[in-house]
Amino acid sequence: MENILIRYAEIALKGGNRHFFENQLIRNIKLVLQDSSLQIIKLQKQILISSQSINVNKLKTVFGIAWFAPVIITSNDLASISVAVLKLASPGKTFAIRSHHDLAVSLGDIIRIKKKIAVDLTRPEQIIYVSQTKDQAFVFNRKIQGLGGLPVGTAGKVLCLLSGGFDSIAAAYLLAKRGARVDFLHFHVFSDYTQVLNSKIKIISDQLKIFTFSRRLFLASYIPFQFKVLDLQSNLIKHELVVYRRLMVRVGEELAKQYSYQALVLGDSLGQVASQTLENICAVDQVVNLPIFRPLIGTDKKDIIALIRTIGLESIVNQPYKDCCSLISIHPATTANFKKIQELEKRIKIHLIIKQIVKNVQNISL
Repeated sequence: MENILIRYAEIALKGGNRHFFENQLIRNIKLVLQDSSLQIIKLQKQILISSQSINVNKLKTVFGIAWFAPVIITSNDLASISVAVLKLASPGKTFAIRSHHDLAVSLGDIIRIKKKIAVDLTRPEQIIYVSQTKDQAFVFNRKIQGLGGLPVGTAGKVLCLLSGGFDSIAAAYLLAKRGARVDFLHFHVFSDYTQVLNSKIKIISDQLKIFTFSRRLFLASYIPFQFKVLDLQSNLIKHELVVYRRLMVRVGEELAKQYSYQALVLGDSLGQVASQTLENICAVDQVVNLPIFRPLIGTDKKDIIALIRTIGLESIVNQPYKDCCSLISIHPATTANFKKIQELEKRIKIHLIIKQIVKNVQNISL
């Protein structure tokens, strides 16, 4: 039987509703492990899980876990704990015991004499931890880092506009880390939506789902908008990108009404590209009543790429893909001109385009 002690951090700061977060974390652990024999016990600010075999790599994908450790469970007395500690102590390496002071001193003396190794409290070559409850002790010699954050499912539902680039993936990941359940909306240029399902977009969605527990991928066609802006006058072309982004969030808001999403999520980083100047961001926000979250707003590109690298999606993101923005004016306006934007939207009958796109959105189960 394998036993793993799971410690959470931020959940421990919760008050009377802590059990809500603990129970959701337990549900998520069960969901990723898919083990009918799994036993779970809630302890004080930690969780103990037991089974014949536990895939620790899957626990590394669960938000809400600060760290976890394979443990030896003993009775909470010096003799029993000593047996477990001696089993974990490697010969020839300095050591330290991490527990309450009196127990650490007693165990230290036992190990030092029995194993003939030295104590080093400053830079030990091995650390043995003892965590105690009223009746039991948990003994372990390694902590495996978790993702931190809050369990997915504790902070509502959001819809993330997923482009297939670094930024929107990172935005979705970070909202899930704060407990939101994230689904995806992708705008594509294909006449047949099944081409998207054979592209990197489906791969990215499936990989993100491991962390975000996402259930839906909405596929919206860019083509109705594209047809309407083919012959724009030169004085309106540079406003096309902002108008398109306003259209995207409007479509997102309509889907949010239908499927009970509480906010939209964008991968904007202030000033990173022309469409993400403060003026253009404000122009986008004005057309919807739904909150728009931008978790990357103050983040450097290199840090965004580093995050995507850590979750194993960098090579997939770099695969070629024909996205909508590549078809839009290469010199967009950096400062929104509301008079021109409204003129363009009126000219192309933006409300009709939105209706058409929403009507034909494909809802893909993940």
